[in-house]
Amino acid sequence: MGTVKPHSSVNKTSPSTFALLIDDINKMSESEQKALWLQLNKEKLGFFAKEIDASVTPHNFNEAEVDALINEAIRNGRGKRKN
Repeated sequence: MGTVKPHSSVNKTSPSTFALLIDDINKMSESEQKALWLQLNKEKLGFFAKEIDASVTPHNFNEAEVDALINEAIRNGRGKRKN
């Protein structure tokens, strides 16, 4: 059997795969970079969303009560806006 060479000494003349990947990402537009980030973190974001959903207590308001609360918030919030 041949001896195993450490990865660092194998190919010093060409750039590393990581450097090439970073270069490709830097060439992407900002929206493409954001889409890539979302794609890479989709599983993590899904986990956090489930965790947040589980931590929220369900309400027992009916539709009319929700509408009344929204209308009250709108009425109380109008005078406090700064333009």
